[in-house]
Amino acid sequence: MKRKYLNRLSKLAIVAAVISITSCQEEGGLAPEYMPDMYRSPAVEPYVDYGELRGNYSDAKYTDKMTARQSVEGTIPRGFQPYGYENTPEGYQLAGQNLKNPMAYSEDVVKDGEELYGMMCVHCHGKTGQGDGTLVERGKFPPIPTKFAPGLVKTEGEMFHTITYGKGLMGSHASQLNQEERWKLVHFIRAKFMEEVPAIDTTAAVAVVEEVVAEVVEATEEVKETEAHGH
Repeated sequence: MKRKYLNRLSKLAIVAAVISITSCQEEGGLAPEYMPDMYRSPAVEPYVDYGELRGNYSDAKYTDKMTARQSVEGTIPRGFQPYGYENTPEGYQLAGQNLKNPMAYSEDVVKDGEELYGMMCVHCHGKTGQGDGTLVERGKFPPIPTKFAPGLVKTEGEMFHTITYGKGLMGSHASQLNQEERWKLVHFIRAKFMEEVPAIDTTAAVAVVEEVVAEVVEATEEVKETEAHGH
């Protein structure tokens, strides 16, 4: 009796499954989508025509859709710093003449630059900056003509420009390194391999010391005057 009941139940389950599958087909015989958001992303991407424009690009009724609006002219991403020199020989020359490292030199900056060099440069330029990295040794690239050594005539601006746009076989690193990181790298290369350590500007520190000394002298004079009047 129990087995007979289970057989009937199984048959009913199969019939229900068949009915549910065949009766829920959409027009054209397609099966329904179950939880479509799991594989059909609801995210709206900018500047994508989701069938809204339909060729009506001159009609504001369609072009004013959120996904079709263009950014205001001159808009830049948050945190992005425009670089005003073009990727041309003239831009390279102008950068070499006008650009100076805006980052204050310090041991921490050089340490950060060393870490970046190990990640981005050592495989080509080598551990000592002589252009004998592992990729060169394995014949993947020809020997690099630029060797970072004392006496190398290479300005900070030229180095920054090269890291930004690339030069020769070297590709651009602007997408991997932001401007601050590129300047740290310039500090490290010049200090470590070219032995060009910038002089530390002590003007601000001297001004602070002089101000403190002046305040101490003034306070001392006030104390003396108070004591004199008291006697």
